[in-house]
Amino acid sequence: MPRPSDAIERRDFLKGAALAGAGLALGCGSESGRGGASSTGRPPPAGAGAAPAPPLLIHGANVFDTRTSTMRPGTSVLVRDGRIEAVAAATELGPASAAAEGAERIDGAGLFLLPGLIDAHVHVTHILYQSHMTGDEVLPFYLGHGVTSIRSTGDNVPAQRLIERYADNHPDISPNVFRCSFLIDGDPPWHPDIGWHLATPADVDPFVADMAAWGVKTLKIYVGTERDVGRRVIEAGHEHGLVVSGHLLDYHTADAVRDGLDCIEHIYTVSNFLLDDPDDRHSINLDSDEARRLIDVIAEHGTRVDPTLMVFWGTLLFIDVPEVYGHPDHDAMPARLKAFWERDRERRLPDWGAAPLSVRQGTWEKYLRLTEMLRDAGVPLLVGTDAPEPQVAPGASLHHEMEFLVEAGLSPREVLTAATLENARILKEEEQRGSIEPGLVADLVLLEADPLADIRNTRRIRNVVRGGRLLDPASILAAAPTH
Repeated sequence: MPRPSDAIERRDFLKGAALAGAGLALGCGSESGRGGASSTGRPPPAGAGAAPAPPLLIHGANVFDTRTSTMRPGTSVLVRDGRIEAVAAATELGPASAAAEGAERIDGAGLFLLPGLIDAHVHVTHILYQSHMTGDEVLPFYLGHGVTSIRSTGDNVPAQRLIERYADNHPDISPNVFRCSFLIDGDPPWHPDIGWHLATPADVDPFVADMAAWGVKTLKIYVGTERDVGRRVIEAGHEHGLVVSGHLLDYHTADAVRDGLDCIEHIYTVSNFLLDDPDDRHSINLDSDEARRLIDVIAEHGTRVDPTLMVFWGTLLFIDVPEVYGHPDHDAMPARLKAFWERDRERRLPDWGAAPLSVRQGTWEKYLRLTEMLRDAGVPLLVGTDAPEPQVAPGASLHHEMEFLVEAGLSPREVLTAATLENARILKEEEQRGSIEPGLVADLVLLEADPLADIRNTRRIRNVVRGGRLLDPASILAAAPTH
């Protein structure tokens, strides 16, 4: 997204991140009061060293099967030691069965069980740094909304590791955190706080080896990277078994896809190469031969696209559509985050907010149409949000993104599969999460209404299960800061 107004020296930022991380690692409280008693007076929840959760039986629920994108009625799921032990018909796996002896039991009749949702595009230091917050503070917003895993897509790497460690030690209020590299960019980096300039292909291998040593899942190529460097990033990333994603401008998306890019971040990384006027982001021509060729190339190579419609809804329409800047999802956000969103308005007004509302609404409709065109061509779509960018509330925004994808023409079953199994695949975690199958991590969301009938029902959460722990969403959200 757009360049911040103030530049930050990398050495200063790394120093600040290290100091903030030291506070987290030592248990020092942030502005939310965490570390001793919280701001609500409660002690922090038990961490990973607490007693393991008892076995859990969810009996006779409607269980979403991501392999077939169907709901299996009358199905029981047994969880033990943090993993799914069995999935079977309720007539075979019930409270009286030997396998379920000693298990905590939930009557799933009339309820709907999904794999834990995954947000495929978030930032855990960027934006929060500018909001005077640390990434641990927003983690409860994700888990409390059923988002059991988040995929960072470009952040300060040491700080990400500390936030991941915090999440591991606070599983009752935190999702799983999967790390990404710094943004691989031109000179100077567009975002000085999280950017890293690689000048030549010769600079790539040491950087990628370092990122692999840090345990990142994803390398992200950013707007200022040229093709020769980007191609080597893709090659080196694959040599290390890493996923390579791109938010591109100088490196044409078609070239990056042909070079082996795994994932395109943001719908405008496609639409920006379909402009009749390269200086006018609204001049998208979806009926051109160029549009058809680009979509065909993406589909042919099986490259995933993460549209992140949420961030464009917020960016295009915030200035004069009350339903955007006053959306109820924003009410629970910390005051510091909302204050940054308000400060950021001034920067966006002459940029994304400059055109007449009718033009901006037309661009929004083109983003929805392009998303449908990609889906119709067989392009695998992901579900990500770009939280916590302005108007993109951590956690709740994933549900809003799913609603937009249905508005774009996807079915609820396609969207749910994308938000679980496809998002797990982009993390190379499909053997650990993303489905309700024996042996996988027990990250689950129990709903009170059928999401296949109405995708908005994903918001009607009865319980969240994180690593086998049965959690109350209201209690999770109570751990998040308000200021």
